[in-house]
Amino acid sequence: MSYKIIILKNPEKLIDKKCDKHLKMRLFKKLLKLENTPRSYAKPLRSPLDGIWEIYFERRWRILFEIDEENKLIKIVGFKHKDEMK
Repeated sequence: MSYKIIILKNPEKLIDKKCDKHLKMRLFKKLLKLENTPRSYAKPLRSPLDGIWEIYFERRWRILFEIDEENKLIKIVGFKHKDEMK
C-alpha cells in the first residue's frame, strides 16, 4: 500500500518562495518516489530529531519528513537549502 504525501504549511511556503516552476516539478517527482518505499530513499536523523527522515534533492536541498505508519502518511516538515543548515 502506498503512502499519501502531505506538505505542511511552512515547507510549502518555502518551496513556493525559493523554487521556480521547473525545480518544483523535479521536486514533486522526487517526492512521488517516496510514496511506495519512503525508507529506501531516505536516511533517519539522530537524537534530538528521532522520527525525522531526510532526503537530498539536487545536491542543494534537504527535505525533512515524518512517516506515519498507522495512517500511511508522509508529512513533509522541512525544506532547506544546504547553506541554511549551518
